[in-house]
Amino acid sequence: MKLYEFLRLSEVEQYNPVWSFGVHVDTHIKDNIAINLYSINDFYCEVYYEMKTNKIPYKQVFKQGARLDKYLDRIKI
Repeated sequence: MKLYEFLRLSEVEQYNPVWSFGVHVDTHIKDNIAINLYSINDFYCEVYYEMKTNKIPYKQVFKQGARLDKYLDRIKI
């Protein structure tokens, strides 16, 4: 799945490819929120998980830049 195809899906439908095709790359915990990074073909998705409420309030999708840079010292590519 390409980024454009992913973005054409509804907000709810976008989670299906993350769970089905996404490869978990890393988890970062900040302020009781687990930020899980997934790789899906040529883009990345951060899924924010509130540990106290057991809810996923939102996600961020990107290909490169500062969002990805913060993981580079922690992951092997």
